[in-house]
Amino acid sequence: MNSDLIVKKSVSLYVHIPFCEKKCNYCAFVSHVGTEEEKTQYVKDLVAEIKMRAKEYSQYFSVKSIFIGGGTPSCLNNYAIRDILSCIYKSFSVQNSAEITVEVNPNTINRTKIREYILAGVNRISMGLQSSSDKVLKSMGRLHTQEDFSNAVNIIREQGLSNINADIIIGYPGQTQKDVQSTVDYLVGLEIPHVSCYMLQVEERTQLKKMIDTNLIEAISEDKVLSMYNTVLNTLKSNGYHRYEISNFAKLGFDSKHNKSYWERSDYIGFGVAAHSYVSGVRFANTENIIKYHKLIAEENKLPVESAKELTKQEQKEEFIMLSLRTSKGLSTKEYEKEFGENFVASKKTKLATLIKGGFITLTPDGVIKATDKGYMVLNKIILEIVS
Repeated sequence: MNSDLIVKKSVSLYVHIPFCEKKCNYCAFVSHVGTEEEKTQYVKDLVAEIKMRAKEYSQYFSVKSIFIGGGTPSCLNNYAIRDILSCIYKSFSVQNSAEITVEVNPNTINRTKIREYILAGVNRISMGLQSSSDKVLKSMGRLHTQEDFSNAVNIIREQGLSNINADIIIGYPGQTQKDVQSTVDYLVGLEIPHVSCYMLQVEERTQLKKMIDTNLIEAISEDKVLSMYNTVLNTLKSNGYHRYEISNFAKLGFDSKHNKSYWERSDYIGFGVAAHSYVSGVRFANTENIIKYHKLIAEENKLPVESAKELTKQEQKEEFIMLSLRTSKGLSTKEYEKEFGENFVASKKTKLATLIKGGFITLTPDGVIKATDKGYMVLNKIILEIVS
């Protein structure tokens, strides 16, 4: 088939960097403290994987967003991000309007590094603040302070980048309502245009889990965490941010294209250790073992895929419901019927009626179901109720 005749679909790319300067107490991601030699070899392997994937997909896709995450991508040397992006540009068709994000920690950047990122095409920075309280940051095992974050924001803006996201965590043991309020007020004062707020999940095999299990610290109750979330929501709303997904808030024009690609069930391709992909209804994941990753790519010239699964029709329906209800856009019953050939309201009418009566969801005249503020507080329960 002539590739020139193919109308290319948009795709998002995710690149995983599994290195950090230090593992945070709550972190369950595939990451570790690596040597410079490990990092250099890993980037070479990444570039090789990108080229292999491009042979399979580049003729069918154009890239609308790239997210380099981790781990801490900014702990790589100054030229690593340039080498990765340069390979992507050569291997894939990247749209002129593509959103290109690099995840950084405040203590791992400087003017030279940010300048290098911009020259490489980066137009968005996602930075881990987590909390503006130095006491809470120390408890989390973070290496930076509030002052480091402020300095990093100044450096990024000095170089001409204004599209900045800040990640924050709520519900960490020892964190108070006042801490959360101060953190949000701090970000509003800095005029950070995008905030991602994550409720803490205590994951297995983390330092935090061990500390809670041995009663060194006490987990915060769900009611307190929900109260913290309301503090974040109300403060950001009153300062011109809109919630476009349960964990994501943005000023007008600063919604993340990459984030939206996940919630809209668009195709995405992941590169690197433990990276996940979703292409044409098939979900696949790379190996989580960095030694195996290197061996497959560098020695066997094979893609490092560990597992693959084609989603069933029922699984696709459940994902449609779950991901749609997380967003402010809501669940379009017309789109649901178009994709699955099923009248959503008719098939779920009793459950929907109960949830509407309880004030948890609304149904608009044009057939869009949205969670209310009350519904967002118990969204997982609502989704389970609808899909069960």
